[in-house]
Amino acid sequence: MENITSGVSEIIVIRLTTYLRCLYIAKRKRKNIIKSVEIAKLCGIKSSVVRKDFTQFGAFGIKGKGYEIENLIKKVREILGLNTMKNVALIGVGNLGTALLKYQGFFDANFKFVGAFDLNYQKIGKRVNGIKIYDIKNLKKFIDKNSVEIIILSVPSAAVRSIFKNIDLKKVKGILNFTSAILPCEGKKIYIRNIDLSRELELISFCMKKCLKKEA
Repeated sequence: MENITSGVSEIIVIRLTTYLRCLYIAKRKRKNIIKSVEIAKLCGIKSSVVRKDFTQFGAFGIKGKGYEIENLIKKVREILGLNTMKNVALIGVGNLGTALLKYQGFFDANFKFVGAFDLNYQKIGKRVNGIKIYDIKNLKKFIDKNSVEIIILSVPSAAVRSIFKNIDLKKVKGILNFTSAILPCEGKKIYIRNIDLSRELELISFCMKKCLKKEA
């Protein structure tokens, strides 16, 4: 079966995740049909962009009416690969890691935490939100036994390289990296999403400066 997302830019995929959230809002309002203009208004995106994005994946709309919300949610979830549950392991149960384990939104989106890992022996064996914390030494065996597809890294950057060696890249296909470390994955079939929180604030700082110049 051909991959319908092949050749699709990352920015379109990011917009799809935004559309999905807007569709959930519309569904909670008990709407059955929604037009591209309404989606655009909810998401802060031009309606022509919304229509163009959806047509890349097929004709989802009803001519003259719009989109059936329930059907469109199903289609977008399929495109994003959210129609099947994916096992996730967290590495680093500090303040950020603990907050991530407690976030219900991951499970609602079909991401299931099956285990957490830490170096601190005072944490090993305990549970956060029902998720058991294991010794990092057992990571490789755990990944294989529990079919872990996604790893979330929330450890000090200095620890990333040594931890990365214990990640079986034949099993794990996605990493959400909350550290500032650059992961050595050249030539590997894996997708890494880097979220450096300090870098995000630097970006906000720049954009704020740009906005203030426009107002002046």
